[in-house]
Amino acid sequence: MDNMIRGCFIARLCALFALAFPGSIPGKIVAFFKRCYHDSVTRRAIHVFFSVSPKIVYSNFYKLLYKLNKFIQKCGELLRPAFENSLVIKAWCALCSSKLLRESAIFAFFSKLGMRRLLIAVFALYLPMDVFVRDVLQIGFLSSIWDEAFMLLCVCYIIFRIASSRELIKPRITPVDMPLMFFIAIGVLLVAVVSPKLGPAIDGWRAVCQFMLWFFVLTRLLEKDEDFKTLYFTMCAMATVIALHGIYQYITKAPMPSQWVAQAEAGVRTRVYSIIGSPNVMGAFLVMTAPMIAACAYYVKPLWAKCALWGVTGIFCLSTLFTFSRGAWFGLTIAVVVFSLLVDRKLLFIAGAAILAVIFCVPEISNRIAFLFTSDFAEANASGGRGERWEIGMRLWRPNKLFGFGLGRYGGAIAMQNQEIDNLAYYYMDNYYLKTLTEMGLLGLVSYVWLLLRNLLWSCRSIFKTQKNRMSVLSCGIVAGQLGVLSHSFFENIFEVPYMNAYFWGLSAAVIYLGYIRKRKGDKAQVK
Repeated sequence: MDNMIRGCFIARLCALFALAFPGSIPGKIVAFFKRCYHDSVTRRAIHVFFSVSPKIVYSNFYKLLYKLNKFIQKCGELLRPAFENSLVIKAWCALCSSKLLRESAIFAFFSKLGMRRLLIAVFALYLPMDVFVRDVLQIGFLSSIWDEAFMLLCVCYIIFRIASSRELIKPRITPVDMPLMFFIAIGVLLVAVVSPKLGPAIDGWRAVCQFMLWFFVLTRLLEKDEDFKTLYFTMCAMATVIALHGIYQYITKAPMPSQWVAQAEAGVRTRVYSIIGSPNVMGAFLVMTAPMIAACAYYVKPLWAKCALWGVTGIFCLSTLFTFSRGAWFGLTIAVVVFSLLVDRKLLFIAGAAILAVIFCVPEISNRIAFLFTSDFAEANASGGRGERWEIGMRLWRPNKLFGFGLGRYGGAIAMQNQEIDNLAYYYMDNYYLKTLTEMGLLGLVSYVWLLLRNLLWSCRSIFKTQKNRMSVLSCGIVAGQLGVLSHSFFENIFEVPYMNAYFWGLSAAVIYLGYIRKRKGDKAQVK
């Protein structure tokens, strides 16, 4: 925070003035205020606020998890002799020691990677895995359960690690756990209170809450910096392929449905969507990952690598532009501003110049922005557009403001699949916060916003705590991308998409890991 204040334009201008005219009265005033700020209550308060550490080791929840870990370990000690002497383990050991596997490059790679890091890498590839299973294989039961089965596999591995460890693995709880569990519990309560049909209500709860559980899984899978880098860089590599594919689609004029643009926007020749299938969701994914790529440019040391990564960042920005998603453009702007404030304020001038150049030099983009201020847009917005959808949602919410209309009943994918109410125009809400308000009422929206604010607060504290570490800039990239997606969610149901929800909370776990789980030299405990 001190660096942010010290590096702002006004502070630099004052410092330059004081340096140029050190003996003048204005120069003395600037120097006086500089000394005053350094010793001020404000600076100390900011430092104290962002350097707060959670006192979670002494909580009852920590003690409960400590006893659970101890119980699992004792069960492992009792079962270990039988397990080690079982035919399955003997056969596996014989297979691993065979000449065929020992000389296999693939087996050597996976052996070096390890099971934990392999699971983290598969999570980083959640998007292509989901597309492959659902759209390529198209095996009914596998498409519906693969993500739950993968999460269960990760949980089983975590339990196995605790049970097989010779030393007690201490519980990992974070300051985000409690608001996250509270929101999930609110969802369960609303399923019980507001559920004319239990099936859609449970499916609605799963769509909202299930993928948040990846936060708990990743905070227990991430044990070393190499685990964090596996998640971060694997996801960046995969996102780069998606961005390049978007550029290719734009060059080759990939076909798109006519309803993706209004008739007044006929100049838009295509909107890129890659393997994701939706330009809006692809835009959100690129907004989340573009600052992560930019952070890599500050993380690496060789000049050629920095130049290459800035080039890749430009590809991400171009691919985001070619989605022609106005919500993604807004989210990318927010992400760029946040990243610039956290990492390098000079980027604000570069980004501002680039945005102005694009608006004035690319007619397709300027026309799409200008369309927002036309009568055609107002008419489309009021008739089947976001204005009408939001008004229907508000009308359904008003009779039960506290508990809402019910999970899975309006505004999202579950409601679109069931459409249980006759004579009701069903739409996607295209605003995740209003969708939450409509289905979960004030109770759900307030608890969700509280969760997001707590996550943002502790992410910022994690960045502050690790600001002297090179990996801190990677956390800045994650947080900037997340804020971009949260901004985009005012115009789309971004978190209705399973991998977007999973990535958001998995990356939140990675940021919290760096600040509050990562074991440092001289630390005896795994959790602060």
